[in-house]
Amino acid sequence: MPSVTGFVQRVLMDTSGTQTNTACIFVGPSPSNTEILMLQHKNSDPPNLAAMKISMLDALTQALAARREVVVGFVTNVGIVSVELR
Repeated sequence: MPSVTGFVQRVLMDTSGTQTNTACIFVGPSPSNTEILMLQHKNSDPPNLAAMKISMLDALTQALAARREVVVGFVTNVGIVSVELR
């Protein structure tokens, strides 16, 4: 599974969808050198998956506020599947 290591530079939320909420997470060593990763929360997600996605988003926003390094695992065409705070 590929991963990106760096600091969370920005978090953009799109909650305009009726069935899906999407977060775009910018991760990298500096604001001008980032990769964009997606985290989608669908209304059809089972409760345990929804809770995991909300927890990962909470961890990423806390890392942004505290300037902590993260390792974000993702799957192409799926999005973020793991978050590690350092």
